[in-house]
Amino acid sequence: MRVKLSRHGNSLGFVVPARVVREAGLEVGREYELQLDGPEGGFRLIPVQRRRSRYTAEQLLAGIPEGTLRYEDVPDYVPVGRELDS
Repeated sequence: MRVKLSRHGNSLGFVVPARVVREAGLEVGREYELQLDGPEGGFRLIPVQRRRSRYTAEQLLAGIPEGTLRYEDVPDYVPVGRELDS
C-alpha cells in the first residue's frame, strides 16, 4: 500500500488508509509513540499507556482551602515581577 507524504507546517504527514486503521486498531485522538524501526526507514506506532492518578477528584478538591488564597499563604513564595505592584 502506497502513501504520499505532504507538508503540514514544518512537519510531514500522510493519510492513514481506513483499512490500516481497522487492522491496526488505531483510534482517533489516542496518543502514540513513534518508534523508528531501523536504518531501512521503517517505523512503528505504539499506543501510550495513560497513567492513572493515585488521587480521586474528590481527594484533590478536598485539599483546596476555603476562601481566597493569597500569595503570602503559599509556602516558600518569593514575589517576582508584576505581583510586587499590588
